[in-house]
Amino acid sequence: AEVFFKVHVCLCRKNVDLQSWSAVLGLHAQNDQTSEAVQTRQVDRIIFNEQYNRRTKQADIAMMHLQQPINFTQWVQPVCLPPEGQNFTAGRKCFIAGWGRNTDGSLPDVLQEAEIPLVDQDLCQQQLPEYTITSSMLCAGYQEGGVDSCQGDSGGPLMCLDDGSWTLIGVTSFGAGCGLPQKPGVYARVSAFASWVAQTRRSSSSSHFKDPL
Repeated sequence: AEVFFKVHVCLCRKNVDLQSWSAVLGLHAQNDQTSEAVQTRQVDRIIFNEQYNRRTKQADIAMMHLQQPINFTQWVQPVCLPPEGQNFTAGRKCFIAGWGRNTDGSLPDVLQEAEIPLVDQDLCQQQLPEYTITSSMLCAGYQEGGVDSCQGDSGGPLMCLDDGSWTLIGVTSFGAGCGLPQKPGVYARVSAFASWVAQTRRSSSSSHFKDPL
C-alpha cells in the first residue's frame, strides 16, 4: 500500500535529509504525541512539483510518501480531492486548520480551526497587487480581517464540507501579514494539480511501490 500527503514546498530542493522528516497523524495537542490516537510514520520520499517557483509561489505544492501504511481510525481519515479544474464559488465558507501563530503571536498547543469565506480571484489580485494571483491559486479570508492562516500554518488544509465529506480544495501557501483587512490568504488550488497528483502516484507505484489494495 502507499500513502501520499499533499504539502506545500517549504524546503529547498537540495540537501533534504529525509531521516529528519516524519508525519504525525491523529495529533490534537502537540504535547500529547503518545496519545493512542497518534500514528507516526517516516517520510521516505518528497516529490516536488516541477513548476514550483520560490519567488512567485507558483505551484507551491509537493507530495510526501510514507514508508509504512497508516491505519484509518476515528482520528485519522482520508480527505477527498476535487476533480481537475473544479471551481468554487466566492463567498462560500470553508475551513482552515493548523498550529500556526495566534493573534497575540503565540503558538498554540492544541490544533486550531477556523471558518473563512472564499474570495473572488479578481478581487484577491486587486488587494494583493504585489503578487501575481494565478489560476492555480485560491484566496480566502474576511474583508474585515481577523481570521486567517498565519506563520506555522503553511502546508495546512483549506477544506470544504459537502454532504458529510471533506474535500481538500487548497494548501496554505502565503499572504501579506496575518488577518489584515482586505488581505486574503493565498492557497495552492488543489484542483489545478489533480492530473499531477494522479500521474505522480502512478509513476511512483510503477517504479517504486505497489499499487494500493
